[in-house]
Amino acid sequence: MAASLGRLRSAIYDKEERKTQYQSHIRGLNAYDRHKKFMNDYVRFYGHDKNLDHSLPIKTDKDTLREGYRFILSEEDDVDSTWEKRLVKRYCDKLFKEYCIADMTAYKKGKIGLRWRTEKEVISGKGQFVCGNKKCNENNGLGSYEVNFSYVEAGEQKQALVKLVACKRKACL
Repeated sequence: MAASLGRLRSAIYDKEERKTQYQSHIRGLNAYDRHKKFMNDYVRFYGHDKNLDHSLPIKTDKDTLREGYRFILSEEDDVDSTWEKRLVKRYCDKLFKEYCIADMTAYKKGKIGLRWRTEKEVISGKGQFVCGNKKCNENNGLGSYEVNFSYVEAGEQKQALVKLVACKRKACL
């Protein structure tokens, strides 16, 4: 009788230990990973794999921002009609639109990419007190330039006057 009571107590303890480990594992996952785990468990236990469509891609907020982002928002872009446009507008409102960061990897071909600074770059001084070239961290011998940036975006010719701080090295001009 004492041996079976000991085995029963051990089995209950093991079951509670497994339950605790499972709960701590689930708490450590973010919402999307938790959802994937639960869906995979559901399919594995109930066998409805044929009903799930794995061919559909998942569109993330980052994908939405890439599709809808505009360097300069027009009045049509300001219309808050869909959640995608509202998300892009909220992101654009958080950018610091005084100085730009430049991608000058193709400057010899006459192509320069510009984007507005993020909060992290403003705090570090990138683009204002440190060279605004994406690949340069020089903070001596900087020149401030006001550039008439003309570009084509979403099939429309646009133009903006932007400030750019760059060092006077050949690679950064």
